[in-house]
Amino acid sequence: MRKNFLFFIAILSCYIITAQDWRNSPAKDDSNYFEVVNKKRQEYTSISKSSARADRKKIKQFERWAYFWESRINEDGSFPSPLIAYNEWDKYLQNVSVEKNENLASWTLIGPKVIPESETTFYAGMGRLNVVTFNPANTDEIWVGAPGGGIWRSDDFGNTWTPKGDNIPNLGVSDIVFHPTNSDIMYMATGDYDGFQNNSIGVLKSTDHGETWTTTGLNYEVTQTRLIAHLLIDPNNPDTIFATTNGGIYKSTDAGTTWSLKTTATGFNDIMYKEGSSTILFATGGRSTTFHISTDNGENWTTSSTGLINRGRFDITTTASDPEFLVGMNNGTVFRSTDGGASWNSLLISTPSSLSTQGGYNQTILVAPDDADLIIIGGVDGWRSTNGGSTWQKYLDGYWVPGNPFFYVHSDHHDLEFLPGSSTEVFSANDGGLFVGNIKTDDPWQDLSSGLSITQYYKVAGTPQNADFLLAGAQDNDITQYNGTEWINRNYGSDGVEALWNYSDSNIAWTCSQAGYVERTTDGWATQTTRLNTPNGARFVWPLEIDPIDPNTIYGGFGNIYSSSNSGGIWDNMRSPGGAPRAITVAPSDNQVLYVTDGNGVYTTADGGSSWDTLTLPVNGLVTSIAVNSTNPAEVYICYGRYNDGNRVFKSDNSGTSWTNISGTLPNVPMHKILYLTGGNGDLFLGSDIGVFHRNNSGTDWEVYGEGLPNVISNDLEVHYGTSKLRVATYGRGIWEIPINSSVLGIGEFVDSSVLTVFPNPTNGRFTIKLADFDSESEITIYNIIGGVVKSFKTDKITTIVDLSSYSSGVYLVDMKNNNKRIVKRIIVK
Repeated sequence: MRKNFLFFIAILSCYIITAQDWRNSPAKDDSNYFEVVNKKRQEYTSISKSSARADRKKIKQFERWAYFWESRINEDGSFPSPLIAYNEWDKYLQNVSVEKNENLASWTLIGPKVIPESETTFYAGMGRLNVVTFNPANTDEIWVGAPGGGIWRSDDFGNTWTPKGDNIPNLGVSDIVFHPTNSDIMYMATGDYDGFQNNSIGVLKSTDHGETWTTTGLNYEVTQTRLIAHLLIDPNNPDTIFATTNGGIYKSTDAGTTWSLKTTATGFNDIMYKEGSSTILFATGGRSTTFHISTDNGENWTTSSTGLINRGRFDITTTASDPEFLVGMNNGTVFRSTDGGASWNSLLISTPSSLSTQGGYNQTILVAPDDADLIIIGGVDGWRSTNGGSTWQKYLDGYWVPGNPFFYVHSDHHDLEFLPGSSTEVFSANDGGLFVGNIKTDDPWQDLSSGLSITQYYKVAGTPQNADFLLAGAQDNDITQYNGTEWINRNYGSDGVEALWNYSDSNIAWTCSQAGYVERTTDGWATQTTRLNTPNGARFVWPLEIDPIDPNTIYGGFGNIYSSSNSGGIWDNMRSPGGAPRAITVAPSDNQVLYVTDGNGVYTTADGGSSWDTLTLPVNGLVTSIAVNSTNPAEVYICYGRYNDGNRVFKSDNSGTSWTNISGTLPNVPMHKILYLTGGNGDLFLGSDIGVFHRNNSGTDWEVYGEGLPNVISNDLEVHYGTSKLRVATYGRGIWEIPINSSVLGIGEFVDSSVLTVFPNPTNGRFTIKLADFDSESEITIYNIIGGVVKSFKTDKITTIVDLSSYSSGVYLVDMKNNNKRIVKRIIVK
């Protein structure tokens, strides 16, 4: 691996954790987020920086979990019903008329649509999958489930993919099973059992081959179960279904209509029939290394854990070649049983020392159906044994470390499955997507992930100089750049967060990973990037913003807000009253006015940080984003995460001295990003847990913006002013864009372009604006192509001379409004 990865490991070493009790939250109804997080972070200080890499990787899972849930808890720290987003979306559709007309704009997927281009030691994948399964009647038909990107189907062995659950809000999938004789009937275990980032809304059922899905009797409101690991159908009586959950094993004998709890001995993970038996079942612990046996088809269960060492979640596998042979693993230790699970032997000594499952986050195991000696286990990497586990060979390499065999498969394996009917062809569902290969050879495996647009993005950034260029930071797959044709990874293998372009020079860009890590290019990645020295104390996902007037000045959210006037070479602490910033906003028309939130409070300065005021917030809660009117720095908007019905968005006309609630009929779900449109009609866009909303001065309430966007978490929003398009970074369905139509903004467009002329163009800075002879005043706004306003005025004159010689060179937009009509023209300043 590259040295940058090693540096990143070092900066996270202060975050190391030990016990994994946070994995029980929010599965336990009595869990409290604040207590769990405080307890774990108190343990950080006593951990040595030289701790094992496996422990350091556990840290990433915890901090990722903590970031995700921080905005999705109740204010008292308790966890809400997993069905809240599902129910809120349903209630919103019932109570609010969502107009459908020909003028409604449509969202378009930018991508990634194909596998990103790779670097030498790592490549960013499409995104995480939890499960892979096959239509028993047609093995060319493959189904996969993603933790936030829903359920997908391929009819041509992975060459193309189609989503089949985009209408279900924020759909996570942990398992998929087919009726053994009627493939139109399918069951889906919802949620994210491996990563704990999506609760389960229960078991869903389809009777039309996955086209539509309905809830079954196993759902949170009925059973108080939050996480479902696996489903199993009785092949002799397909109306009998089992579900392993954090609350026990459930059984249905009426095709999912009703369910009964058969044992609550522990949280459960795997479940399977003993090879050749229709009555003996095996099940394993989801948080403890326990093995359970039922001899009466799941009615009663006994524990058989002799020889097991408790190190957390237990995964097992069987083989048709020997019904008494089982292999299991728990957090890096492999166990073997030769007597049907009655007793177990530890293979700890011969287990590969570098096998890591990150506390059970990525853990899966498989034995060949025709050969009990051939075993493959998946953790961060994949390991193979050809002698029943006595010795091991590193087989699936997620970091391209030279060895034998020498080929790449994306790291962090969640599910390994044989193609039905094959004893050689194995599929891996991992953090990069879906791979397939021959387990009995050393031939490279094939990546089948193209078309799976399931990337979980935190942030997106565009450059105004090129509408096709994007940077985006993703969970598991770091920063990728889109150049209009292909996606290319730009940081090492980790979680990508923030990214920025210098809007006056698109060769200059910053790419960021968690905990404050930054790389900078000054030549469009023609040569190796520079790792910047940054202050300590940044959050897992942290903000990096560029000054709207001065492209050489950037602001970073580390332990406090810091500014750099030389593109990140030197940082100055601006010393706001708050803690580590969650969001930073610079007023588009006055870069001396900044608003900062650490989530708990909002702080503002009117003099570039020389002095700060702490604002009195309208309600307590987690402030997630701040927007400022493009021409009036005193008009500010804030939105809230978590759940507080009716208190989603607030507006202030006096720099935050007082507030007005403008939440309207917004659903009670977390809001993540609020954006004020420069040159619009007071337009606001809002990214939420279930999509994107819009309002402006012509309307009285928020509306769903556009059509065609999946009901998925919308983390970040950005406008490309040169093409009037809104972009959204979704957490599970990639990057999307949509036109910003004047009809939506509630303002018309001038047909006659001669009503506004600007000359000379290009200009050295001074130019003339010439208007038609209107009967009323015209409103002129001149802004750069990221929305930074440099001039704003009203005039009744036909000609006006403007001087932009003190501003950076580049493209500026001259926006004129008169009599509720608008026209925009470009001016190039040399």
